[in-house]
Amino acid sequence: MRMELTERVEELAKEQGVSESEILEEALEKGVKNLWDEYVLSQYIKDELDREEAVDLVGLEKVKRANREMDAVREDIEWGMEA
Repeated sequence: MRMELTERVEELAKEQGVSESEILEEALEKGVKNLWDEYVLSQYIKDELDREEAVDLVGLEKVKRANREMDAVREDIEWGMEA
């Protein structure tokens, strides 16, 4: 069963015992946080932001994860070029 966005908001509000506006506020906060993290990490990956500043903005664990992901991409590229 596919629920529309408004139905999801209504269901979450009902289950959590809060207003729909509170659900929307939380969703907006989480969405903006995710977008911000993606933006900061993309700037870091493109060397437009240094590691220390990226860590300050999104945290060490997210920067470490971005480094691991980039290392994996580089390894895949190297492997593909050798094949």
